[in-house]
Amino acid sequence: MVDSSKTMLFKNDQLPFNKELDIERVVADEEAYNHAVLTKPENFDCVVSNLSLHWINDLPNTFKNIFNSLKPNGVFMGSMFGGDTLFELRTSLQLAEMERCGGIAPRVSPFVGSSDVGSLMQKAGFQMLTVDVEEIVVGYPNLIALLRDLQLMGEGNSILSTPPAMTKDLLLATEPIYRAMHGDPNDGSLPATFRFVFMIGWRPGQDFPQPLKRGSGKMSLKDALDKNGHITGTTTLTEDK
Repeated sequence: MVDSSKTMLFKNDQLPFNKELDIERVVADEEAYNHAVLTKPENFDCVVSNLSLHWINDLPNTFKNIFNSLKPNGVFMGSMFGGDTLFELRTSLQLAEMERCGGIAPRVSPFVGSSDVGSLMQKAGFQMLTVDVEEIVVGYPNLIALLRDLQLMGEGNSILSTPPAMTKDLLLATEPIYRAMHGDPNDGSLPATFRFVFMIGWRPGQDFPQPLKRGSGKMSLKDALDKNGHITGTTTLTEDK
């Protein structure tokens, strides 16, 4: 288990599951990737990253480091916030700041486009990629509740060029803009969109499965599906020898 925060890393080290698993906890920077355990090549069968990659600045190099850490036929599974996450908050803050301050500051951290994740992983060497996207919209009673939730999640803005403090005047201007542009007309809540990007990639090794050659299938996909798009019976696609 790797985390740059020692407090978070050892938060649950007394729970019963620790006696059932052989866990080694390493305090290290996931982006620097310079701990001895991490720099050892072909060391892990599987690497899992859950909702931390959106804090990485050099994502291409991090993917490459993960790839080098995997054994042949090893797999990387990850998830991250991406795309239009918190777009409602971003646009509302920008309009309010233009009105009250005459300019805008970067108050929501940038997120990688979900369509770019696959190409970045492919450039790092991963094969048999699977990238999926899911959006979850959470309703909040007001802007303060949303900002407090983000703070408690540890998902505050960490841009190096710290923007000016968010004043009471700016908050008072943001909430009505948020409600007018994005508010739910039925219950009056403020929606906040979280876009999750899920990814799986493999490091190829000996006898690594390869996709069949284009045009080598023996059955048409149209013949394999019924009128409702469901698979009929047992379908096998074979490769011409």
